[in-house]
Amino acid sequence: MSGSDLLKNKIENLEAKICVIGLGQIGLPIALSLSKVGFDVFGHDINENLLNILKSKKLPFEEQGLEEILKECSDKKKFLPELDFDKAIDNSQIIIVCVATPLTENVLPDLSALKSVCTSLSQKNLDEKLIIIESSIPPGTFENTVLPVISNKNSLRNFWAAYVPERLSPGQAFSDIRSTPRVIGYADPESGLIAQKLYHKVGDSEIFVTPVKVAEVSKLVENTFRDVNIAFANEVGLICEQYGIDVSELRKVCNSHPRVNLLQPGPGVGGPCLPKDPYLLINPQNQNPITSVIIPKSRQINDQMPIHVVKLLERSLKKYRKTLDNCTITILGVAYKGNVSDTRLSPAKEIISLLLKKGSKVLVFDPKTSESFGGLVVQDYLKAISQSDGIIVVTDHAEFKKMDLAQIKNTIKTPILIDTRRIFSNKEAEKLGLDY
Repeated sequence: MSGSDLLKNKIENLEAKICVIGLGQIGLPIALSLSKVGFDVFGHDINENLLNILKSKKLPFEEQGLEEILKECSDKKKFLPELDFDKAIDNSQIIIVCVATPLTENVLPDLSALKSVCTSLSQKNLDEKLIIIESSIPPGTFENTVLPVISNKNSLRNFWAAYVPERLSPGQAFSDIRSTPRVIGYADPESGLIAQKLYHKVGDSEIFVTPVKVAEVSKLVENTFRDVNIAFANEVGLICEQYGIDVSELRKVCNSHPRVNLLQPGPGVGGPCLPKDPYLLINPQNQNPITSVIIPKSRQINDQMPIHVVKLLERSLKKYRKTLDNCTITILGVAYKGNVSDTRLSPAKEIISLLLKKGSKVLVFDPKTSESFGGLVVQDYLKAISQSDGIIVVTDHAEFKKMDLAQIKNTIKTPILIDTRRIFSNKEAEKLGLDY
């Protein structure tokens, strides 16, 4: 029996041991999904404090239902947080890499963490092991960087490698793993078949096996598609302001057309993927940047929305003869989206920064996170509102949607409500006398 057949049999019988490198909001749900179905999984991360949190069976971030799965898999010894890289790799037949690939200050891909992991792997004996990269990467990275670095002391004929772009949403990653179709990019067909065998064990949806560069580009195009559509929605929102019409009413009408799906405008785009992946798409590995008109322009529109939010506030304050340098503002939510604790690249950061630069006092209320981006964290939002000349809703947490608008109106110092997520009824707000 060939080495690949042996590994496929181990996968089929849940006997393959797996190491997941990088236990963030993608890596940890992946590791626990594999543990949940019966694989023994080492979870490796260089953050010792993170590993200690996991060993205590607590989550370092909010993810519905995941803490119970962590406790279950830990109690059964199916999930083992492991600081020792050599131990985790030497005792595994499958290695899944989920490290971050952020942007530099010049909005270029920062692959330093991925290259570091690949260099460490190159020092190991990888004979008859499967290496899977799930980190988001610029097109060409797998064949031009990952494989050459790992193959430094190994030969591709002795190990298998595939690129499997994650398609998960923080906050619901565990359920996404089971329900979202997966894409497997292969440099050689046998690697794709082994990876396909593994992902069939954890997901119920279709699996597409395709050449690796198609997989690399597909991940980035999917998120760029979303970013561009959000930019269009934001621009439509700005146009609606010029016409003096309600964009929510416009969306209701437009979306009655069977081939139109106009998204909700908002305060900008945040999170680990949408603000980043368009730049990865147009910056291929070891090549000159690709010229694009719509992609950078869309990024520019979305990045400017926090500035527009502050301008809306400034305009409202003038009605009450107030200015930004002499007011108190309450920010509801700093997470980049509702019902998560993740604040990466949140529009709230720029909004708060602008307000502080203008001299405003900024109070921050977010039940999901202690991050404040320089504002003052408050635990009692009504007390904060009573001191405030305006409220800016940045995040659509479920808790915020339950707030009583009448109570807000009766409590707030100056009745200004900038609702960037449209969680409240504009008609109700205006009926109550809020400047919405």
